[in-house]
Amino acid sequence: MTSYSASAFTQSAPQVSSDSSHLDENIRIAANTCTGVQHHVADIAVFLTKVLRCSFFAERHRMFVQDPLPFFIAKIVNATTPHVLDMGAVIDVAHILLMRLFESNRFAGAAWSGHQLFLSAFSIAAQQQPDPHAAVSINNCVFWSKLSKFTVEEVHGMQRRLFGELKGQVWVFSEVMEKVMQSPLMQLRARWRQEDEEIRLEKRSRSLRGRLATFLRCH
Repeated sequence: MTSYSASAFTQSAPQVSSDSSHLDENIRIAANTCTGVQHHVADIAVFLTKVLRCSFFAERHRMFVQDPLPFFIAKIVNATTPHVLDMGAVIDVAHILLMRLFESNRFAGAAWSGHQLFLSAFSIAAQQQPDPHAAVSINNCVFWSKLSKFTVEEVHGMQRRLFGELKGQVWVFSEVMEKVMQSPLMQLRARWRQEDEEIRLEKRSRSLRGRLATFLRCH
């Protein structure tokens, strides 16, 4: 994953503009509102605007006005943070999905808006790590519609479109966990657990035999 640091962005006066002289500053300002995941937010915003070359602004014909892309990203991240287990991991997975899309279609940034790309990737990633104790369900397109100002139909369509373009390869957490579980260290841990269980059962068996022998002697 290409790494960008929010601290490396320029220190020019804040302005909402798509000009390159102001883009980095806008990304930095937006990212700094996302406590604990500033670098993650900056990375994905830079990838969308500088690699995929998505527009800084939302589509003009929309009924509801959406924030410029970095601030749109920050708003979605902050609103979703209470409802997921690990926001940094969620953003990383969304970033991975966008990189997979770029690898399969270098012109994806022209076929999608940045707002569409981010929301579709991020919503799919977030649903892989929901907080089971959260009061709000993030598996509902209505949740993402209210946050993003896309319609429910648009949200559903974007998710299906990304799923299709990535040929269903969107479940990053399960892939990572499968690799982790197959690693030698995890297999070694499993063997230790099995050996520990066998030792525990043997100790319990010896204890029961000892108690039975004592009981028989006393009677």
